[in-house]
Amino acid sequence: MRFLVAIRSSTYSERTLQIGSAVANAFSSDLSVVYVGDRPKDLLSGGVKLAGDALLNWEINHPGVDVLRWAYRRLQDWNFIDPSIEQFDPTNLVVDADRIRVIVPHVHGEKIRLIFREGDPVDQLRKETECRDYLLTIVGGGSRKRLTRQLVQFVDTSILFVKNFDPDWNYKILLCVDDSPATKQAVVFGSQVAQHFKAHVDLLTVSKTQRFGKGYRGAARWAQRYLDRQRLPYDQHFKTGDPVTVFTETAGTDHIIIMGKSKMNPLKAFIKGT
Repeated sequence: MRFLVAIRSSTYSERTLQIGSAVANAFSSDLSVVYVGDRPKDLLSGGVKLAGDALLNWEINHPGVDVLRWAYRRLQDWNFIDPSIEQFDPTNLVVDADRIRVIVPHVHGEKIRLIFREGDPVDQLRKETECRDYLLTIVGGGSRKRLTRQLVQFVDTSILFVKNFDPDWNYKILLCVDDSPATKQAVVFGSQVAQHFKAHVDLLTVSKTQRFGKGYRGAARWAQRYLDRQRLPYDQHFKTGDPVTVFTETAGTDHIIIMGKSKMNPLKAFIKGT
């Protein structure tokens, strides 16, 4: 199982990196941390390749490598990377055709990849997810709604948006359950997150009408039985109304929302508006 965390900078991405490492730890998964930087105007067309060659010289500092160094140190602070391992060393970087990477061991044996790319963020994240079979991409919520919509449209993984995350807050898990094919995977994923964080789960099924069809009721029963088997505390809710509005109102500020990957408009509208 492989997760990808996209970071912007040391200033804006600490919480994204923190929850990404915590979720990866919960699943004992490989973790890749990717920083996509602007292509420097003062470098030749070699782009990342040129930057990679220059990094062999300790006297040259590149903003992208500085961010990877920061991510490395923070992961060590959280014991995701063994603190006894030597410090981040740019001479260990591997230069690929369109990216720079370094692989370091996780304390439990999984691999951690720190990756630097240059160019358009969406295009580079799409290329990264095509390089490896990632299950989940974790990104900061931010305020760039256009970028968020493009990620949903073009990045072919499930996506976790981290916005206003407080590591000291006791969050609940809001599991959105319907008859879509991805719901079962979302329930399994959500239950594992809940177990790791010892979080209460709210199962939510929303219908636009007063009638809950056979598929909705069947999915809700399956989710209920699954959480019972996992011995997780939960409440189950059936609500009517516009799904986007109900999701938002129910989530409030104290829930992590997990739902199956979907190309349907309600999901896009929800992500666009929150």
